[in-house]
Amino acid sequence: MSISTEASQLSDYLRLTFKPHMTGELDIQATRLQGEAMTSSQMPASEDVQISEKSLGGISTEQLLPHAFLPDTAILYLHGGGWNAGSAHVVRPITWRLAKLTGIPVYAINYRLAPEYPYPAGLDDCVQAYDALLEQGLPASSIVVAGDSAGGNLALALALYLKSNNKPQPAALACLSPYTDLTCSGNSIRTNVDSDVFITSSHLEALARVYSPQDDLTNPLLSPLYGDVAGFPPTYLLVSAAELLLDDSRRLAEKMKIAGVDVILDVWSELWHDWTVFSDQIPEGTQAIEAVAMFISNLINKQGA
Repeated sequence: MSISTEASQLSDYLRLTFKPHMTGELDIQATRLQGEAMTSSQMPASEDVQISEKSLGGISTEQLLPHAFLPDTAILYLHGGGWNAGSAHVVRPITWRLAKLTGIPVYAINYRLAPEYPYPAGLDDCVQAYDALLEQGLPASSIVVAGDSAGGNLALALALYLKSNNKPQPAALACLSPYTDLTCSGNSIRTNVDSDVFITSSHLEALARVYSPQDDLTNPLLSPLYGDVAGFPPTYLLVSAAELLLDDSRRLAEKMKIAGVDVILDVWSELWHDWTVFSDQIPEGTQAIEAVAMFISNLINKQGA
């Protein structure tokens, strides 16, 4: 199945304009500015979703509240950006759609970024925000943790942290193009070097060095692929067959299956890393979010039955 005309055109644009700058030399300020500049081309969120700023456990958060929402439920959303860039605003094309499609309030947090705040600062903020939802009286069984790219990594690391600290797991995890192995040992890092039009292996390695310059990258809280996933909640892994991080999801899914975790590995063809961020531009973004939203809704509805 071929991709849409819009996706094909955007793929060419990314290959020519973005990928050449995805090198091992990070210009973090430029990356942050570029990400925020992307927000100027975002389409307005649905009128059915009210967006406001709030504090969640002291963490700056964007709340996206659907017009008719399920009470006592939440999606805690962790944005991508290589742990050194990105924001709740940048991923709004994902979050407002999730809120509208599921009828569940979304809380997209602005966790602290490296290199100013390296690991474990970002993960600590995710834990703090999750704890704040529990303290508000939301049951863990009604909270979904989701994230894209580095945010997908943080969602999985959060689940590992909760497990090791005997805290309740969320109802589900939804990870979009997650970076699960900071050692970059997956075969697709090499085999998809040409097909991924967005990122490069040297860029991934540089992100890991900035996020955690002094730690063992096989630490499961850095690379969840190396963690004990037994007892994890149902998990949705969304990834493209053409992206470098394909095997980060594929190997994790296999590990989860062996551990008895209910996992869905949803592999799309011909797209690039984290394509759902471009949901305002390409139909495949919205279509993928619709699939993730159905997964979330089915689980939350089952919990409430």
